[in-house]
Amino acid sequence: MRISTLFVLSVALLSAVDLPGQGRGRRGRRSTGAPPPPPPAAEAKKEETKKEPAKYTAIVGGDVYVGTGQRLTGATVLIADDKIEKVGHNLKLPEGTKVIDAKGKTVSPGFVIVQGAGMGAGFSGPYKDTVNPFAPDIKQGLAAGITSFMVGSTSSRGRLGGSNAVIKLAYGDVEGMVLKENPVVGISVPLDRSAKESLTSAVKAAKEYLAAMDAYPAKKAKDPKAKAPKKPRSADQIINVLQGKTKLWVALGGGGFNPFRAMMGGSANASDVGSIREALEIAKLFGKGVVIQKPTSAWLIADEIAATGSSVIVSPRTRTPADPKNPDRTGSNLASAAILAKVGVPVAVTPPPGRFGGGGVGTGGILGQDLNTPNVDAAYAVRGGLDNRKAIRTLTLDAANMMGVGDRVGSLEAGKDADILILDGDPLHYSTFVTTAVVNGKVVYEKGKEALYRHISRTNH
Repeated sequence: MRISTLFVLSVALLSAVDLPGQGRGRRGRRSTGAPPPPPPAAEAKKEETKKEPAKYTAIVGGDVYVGTGQRLTGATVLIADDKIEKVGHNLKLPEGTKVIDAKGKTVSPGFVIVQGAGMGAGFSGPYKDTVNPFAPDIKQGLAAGITSFMVGSTSSRGRLGGSNAVIKLAYGDVEGMVLKENPVVGISVPLDRSAKESLTSAVKAAKEYLAAMDAYPAKKAKDPKAKAPKKPRSADQIINVLQGKTKLWVALGGGGFNPFRAMMGGSANASDVGSIREALEIAKLFGKGVVIQKPTSAWLIADEIAATGSSVIVSPRTRTPADPKNPDRTGSNLASAAILAKVGVPVAVTPPPGRFGGGGVGTGGILGQDLNTPNVDAAYAVRGGLDNRKAIRTLTLDAANMMGVGDRVGSLEAGKDADILILDGDPLHYSTFVTTAVVNGKVVYEKGKEALYRHISRTNH
């Protein structure tokens, strides 16, 4: 009896001691004895309410060049704050919409300039810290139709490099001036053997890294201890190009016209086909089209350029004499832009170098004031046979795409930045004036209120 009593007491004691242990989970949490509460019901997902624009502006009744090649007669462009809301006919305007009458006028995307200087931009990055939104030549650029441009360096010898930004002519608005920093990286050709091998090796390593990163989630699911792939050293710029985050521009060397050699009776070296083909090899290496900067001989191998998905920046006003020994396969061609566009190569235009170098929109170009005449180069391309609407793309959407900002500017499409021109004639006609310029949805230039051209009036174009 005594043994039985001791046995019962021992069992009871052991049970009492083990109770807390039964309430411990794998993480040692003590049980309260009560059953765990049911998980909270998932909250109904709140519907995202679209933020109503603070203001609407409508440009009504103009002949609208959308920028894609389409032209709408007597259409309306509706702006919601700083973005384009709709473009079309018979649009219902929200109550309180500010209406800008464009009847009898032309409406166009703002001009996008692939190479420029001044107009409030700084000389180095970060450009957001150096812009001047009250620079006087911003108004001069707006009067010429410029609403954004590329500033800075877009080439580097032997490897990818450059420091640049796309600047908007958002007069008086420092926050609205820098559209994007470093959307472009560049490289110069020809490359020596060592540089070619180094670039090839670096691109191969970057591709292998990206492939390994794509495969990593599945590998991690199978093996929790699997380590993430290690990024190759100094591969960021190459990876950005491979992923389409930045555009790769290629500057050509070793070709083009040498006036001093020509004056001395030598060959003008008026073919850069070799350099263009080296640029195309870089495009094939990356598997991405490149932007070829101001080639002389692109018209000779347009199909080869198209096959790589590459684009071309041309200077239609540049005159490079042909080699007398081979006149049909050398020298510049006024029809270059038309020949390239015919096979599907996007083209952008830029002024030729001025007397003291350069080659972007500024005050030192061949006309002396290229800041006043950015449309002249597109007009020269039309003279060479380029369709007028495609020529407008050389200053708008195609240029924006080459700069890596085609999702924001370059055409009048819903969701894009409201950078818009109202003109009193055809955008490419030499006598046309910008009457109103809108940047980021704000009217930043009106011809009648600025001293630049308000005293000039023309009725026939």
